[in-house]
Amino acid sequence: MKVWRDLIGGGRPSPIELPYNGDLAVDSVTKRYKGSVVKRMDFDDPDHGDGFATYGLLATAMENVIGILEEDQGLTGNYLPDDTTYGVQVRKITPCFPSTIVLAEYARIGPDGTALTDTGATCTAGSATFTIDTDTADEWIGGWVYMLTGSEAGRLHSLTDSAANASATFATAANKAIASADTFLAIGKAMCREVLFDANTATALTSEIAYDLHVHRVTGLMHYIEDIGIPFQPLDRNKHDNLMLKNPKFHHAFTFGALSGWANGFAAS
Repeated sequence: MKVWRDLIGGGRPSPIELPYNGDLAVDSVTKRYKGSVVKRMDFDDPDHGDGFATYGLLATAMENVIGILEEDQGLTGNYLPDDTTYGVQVRKITPCFPSTIVLAEYARIGPDGTALTDTGATCTAGSATFTIDTDTADEWIGGWVYMLTGSEAGRLHSLTDSAANASATFATAANKAIASADTFLAIGKAMCREVLFDANTATALTSEIAYDLHVHRVTGLMHYIEDIGIPFQPLDRNKHDNLMLKNPKFHHAFTFGALSGWANGFAAS
């Protein structure tokens, strides 16, 4: 994940140095990765000094978002403000204002090696019904599915409908059968309300077609594709539906909007 550009300033905000500890109540011994979401500590947790930045998915997750980490935090050498021997470390963080656009990839594997793909769907050849629990009706209209493995591997499908707890609908019928073990990427609609960040590193987007699991609020703007022979561009049903692709990447652009601590002040909890 990276800060892409700013809607007001036009350019990309420059990184700033802020006190950072990757855990809430201990000197951090957890690796935190470049590209992860950063939040400011809640005001109602001053036990260790609340004036520092930390990993964005810690409690309260995605509250007081202030930026994206621009360097890895290692396993050692990290300290809370009240450490008895050492001072808190300073890390480079690119600030995210309400006008700041973040670009995140629907990654296949996170930086820690965890798979971020989805599975469990079935579809018969010649059918447009992608059978899987989508949770909420209609939420996947405008989304996409890219098949990674199985007989339909390499095929990109635009979604035109979804039935609650039952299925999604391809704009073009599947060319070959899809089995439950086949893996895929699920790309959300352009102007989505929520996404699901990689739970272990918060550096990328996890593919999860059960919409109720999309728990991280954003203001979605546009989704993008790039591949061999396809330069970076917005996904377009008229151009990209039912394409057989080689090694594509998919991205989503969004702002943090109401989650931004810079705009709304820092919540107590």
